[in-house]
Amino acid sequence: MHAVPVIETERLVLREWRDPDVDAYARICADPQVMRFMHPARPLTTAEVAYDALRLREHWQRHGFGHWVVEERASGRMVGRTGIKRHDDWPLDPENTEAGWLYERAAWGKGYATEAAAEVVRFCLEELERPEVISIAHPDNLGSRRVMEKVGLSLAGWRHWEARGLDVVWYSRRR
Repeated sequence: MHAVPVIETERLVLREWRDPDVDAYARICADPQVMRFMHPARPLTTAEVAYDALRLREHWQRHGFGHWVVEERASGRMVGRTGIKRHDDWPLDPENTEAGWLYERAAWGKGYATEAAAEVVRFCLEELERPEVISIAHPDNLGSRRVMEKVGLSLAGWRHWEARGLDVVWYSRRR
């Protein structure tokens, strides 16, 4: 059993998933604009959201890392998720530690993704002592690509992610 550490930043709290988070997460994943660069590139059903939240919670138990709920400190409201995930179908990263995030549209442009991603990258490299952290995005997802660059990741390549049928860019930062 892995305890999920709480990470606090100036404006955010990264914490473990709780059962009531599924409703807030469903609200975020129902927005077509939020989901347009995700896989699949469409809003998720309630059942899909519940399954995804369960998988994200279980990931912590299996691997000792995963995605946190991102809560706005001032309001206590869930504004998104961010963390580190393994992708069994991504062959280029032997440590298989990908930093990623998903935020509600109301949180866009506030720097929340960068603030949380900086802590996630630090956690991956310093606390997990991984030699590398990567991040993968749709080539047109300029917002995510800017976050990657702001937290010190550099463009590592373009490729077709065969297992998912997607063209992607990926960024990397080594310890």
